Amino acid sequence: MDITLPTIPAGMLVLLGLLAPYVVGILNGALPFVQKPWQRKTLAIIFAVVLAGVVLAFYYAYTGDVIPQWPVLVLLAIVVVQASYALIAKSTASALEQRFTPGASLRRDRKD
Repeated sequence: MDITLPTIPAGMLVLLGLLAPYVVGILNGALPFVQKPWQRKTLAIIFAVVLAGVVLAFYYAYTGDVIPQWPVLVLLAIVVVQASYALIAKSTASALEQRFTPGASLRRDRKD
């Protein structure tokens, strides 16, 4: 089975996927209903699927062609976002999440 994705949407997905953990970290901190680990993981997967949808919509608007292997692109989005978080952005995305959590302070001399 040969699975080929056009280069432009795959490249755009990877570039946006490198920034996605930071956006997910900000959303995890800013949204008051995201408290438990499973909610954070669910938000990260939903954001990755939305990111893939944005890439698909942009590619369709730009070229007028539909990607026939769009489920593969959605799975690629989930993998890229999760790998980017695990390998590159874990500490800084966690710091952003703490920064945007209401009532939290990054100062060590203050006790919240």
